[in-house]
Amino acid sequence: MKLPIIWACVLLSACAASRTTIQSRWADDDYSGPPLGRIAVVALFDTRADSLSFERSAADYLATHGVEIVPGHSLLAIEETQTLDETEVRERVAAADVDGLLIFRLIAVDERREYQMPTAYLLNVPEAPEIATGDPVSWYYTPGSNHYWFWRSSADVTAAPGYWIEQSFVVAETALFDNRSDRLLWTAKSETMDNERFQRTSESIVRAVVRELFAAGLIAGTVTTPTQRAERG
Repeated sequence: MKLPIIWACVLLSACAASRTTIQSRWADDDYSGPPLGRIAVVALFDTRADSLSFERSAADYLATHGVEIVPGHSLLAIEETQTLDETEVRERVAAADVDGLLIFRLIAVDERREYQMPTAYLLNVPEAPEIATGDPVSWYYTPGSNHYWFWRSSADVTAAPGYWIEQSFVVAETALFDNRSDRLLWTAKSETMDNERFQRTSESIVRAVVRELFAAGLIAGTVTTPTQRAERG
């Protein structure tokens, strides 16, 4: 039976693009200062390669939106991103010439199994009453006198059985600090369906976070339209 395989391929294709959702967020409503203009970006992930790759994705994306960025690896030794915790990173960056500190931290990679329900019979049943009437299954399996009874495709009437799929979700925490006062301004927990290419996963997380920070007026930059970006390129 080919239909379940086809549906599985469609599902996997749809999942290929990572999509990030913000699960929870907190913002300092008492903050009345200006948007942060020069920001250090630090990523704390399991490996140096992942940390540097994520940091680059964040820095590149923010830079394209007019945010002045200082990559974390220019402020910290590469090995320090694997040994320092968030508090120690803030202490090291405190003396740097930046207004804000944006830290992305991996919390977990959550493995889940999700059950896909069986599909229904007759996905493309003709709507005309003279073609199909009554119970669809009965209409299909009971011979009729008109020639439309012979019109059908196995793909229209075969129900795909239910099946399990395994998915990985990257759970990350992001925090934005005012580096001048070491004040936490915004933090959020995000969840992203993992992609085979880490870059796509990191880009998805960064996009979701940056949208929130711009909307809250916490970072200064220029949000450009696709047309404006094309003109610049």
